[in-house]
Amino acid sequence: MTTMTNSGTNSGGPSAAPRRRSKAVRRLVISLVVLLALLVAADFGAAAVFEHEVSKRAQQQFDLRDHPSVKVGGFSFLLQAVSGEYDLVTIDAKGVPVKDTLRDLDVHAELRGVQAPLGDLVGGSLSSVPVREVEGQVRIKAADVNRAIQENSNDVVKSITNLTIDPVKKSSVNTAPAPGEETEEDASEIADQEGTTAGVKLCGTVAIAGQDVQLCVFSIVSLVDGSVDIAPKRLEVRSGGADQKLPKIIQDQVLKLFARRLDPGNLPFKVTPTAITVEPGELAVKGKAENVVLGRS
Repeated sequence: MTTMTNSGTNSGGPSAAPRRRSKAVRRLVISLVVLLALLVAADFGAAAVFEHEVSKRAQQQFDLRDHPSVKVGGFSFLLQAVSGEYDLVTIDAKGVPVKDTLRDLDVHAELRGVQAPLGDLVGGSLSSVPVREVEGQVRIKAADVNRAIQENSNDVVKSITNLTIDPVKKSSVNTAPAPGEETEEDASEIADQEGTTAGVKLCGTVAIAGQDVQLCVFSIVSLVDGSVDIAPKRLEVRSGGADQKLPKIIQDQVLKLFARRLDPGNLPFKVTPTAITVEPGELAVKGKAENVVLGRS
């Protein structure tokens, strides 16, 4: 007796096993992708909760009107949360006003070794957060420096516009370049030049007798009792694309108008200021501290 089979159905043939394995692999890959997506979403979600809680405490401690921006660094927030210690947390607040003159300061803090179990922080049972090390800084922008200089009662100084800030070597502040040469700007790394003094070039445009004149004042900025002291040393004047020489008595009078002391307020976490740096467009006051606490006044 002959048994006939349907040639179109070969479910038990040798090619069925590879197809089943291929489908199983696809299901496994899809499951892993979904699981990974869920883990990434949970990591971001948990980090967002932590950043919000830290932001609230930082707002209170810095006495800010708005919540500062908080970012958690390092790989995998959840792994750090399990250990209860976070490698790096950065806090940034922009547009912070100090008194009437300095209205647009940037406050930046880098917290390393932040100890805060996520459950305690979110649950509200953690009132203070120990931090192993903090580096804080306050940045004073060119617009605020310009406003401070314009407070001097002089029509020329009050008309200064487009003030710029650039670092220069301290040796270039007191010494004018040779004829045909330009003042050497400080191209060294900021980390290598941090100290209590630095060279700065302040340039702005003023209108004199209906003509735009560029003034560049070379100064030494110093950290004095937490404030920034600007001591003008040398003046360069350029009009119509050519250098101009002013009588020394007039130069001295103009330089005096650029002498200012700026109080940027307290550094984050009451860090003691230890250095001042000049960066394009801003002056930065910096300091470090160890074993501080976030959330304690």
